[in-house]
Amino acid sequence: MNKIVNFWGKPRTIENVIKNRKISWLELFYDLIFAVVFSRLTESLLEHQTLTGFINAILTFFWLIWG
Repeated sequence: MNKIVNFWGKPRTIENVIKNRKISWLELFYDLIFAVVFSRLTESLLEHQTLTGFINAILTFFWLIWG
């Protein structure tokens, strides 16, 4: 039960280091997806420099960050 409480608790600070922590493949995959979406988003924004393109890019960016 204590692990569940810690899971939903406040985030740890940058000074709080977890020893022997390894990065999972899922984290790396999510980082790759984030980089690809961000790249496509900025590329699309550069191609369509209109108000509609800007609003579409902002909405997609917030959807990505929220996810």
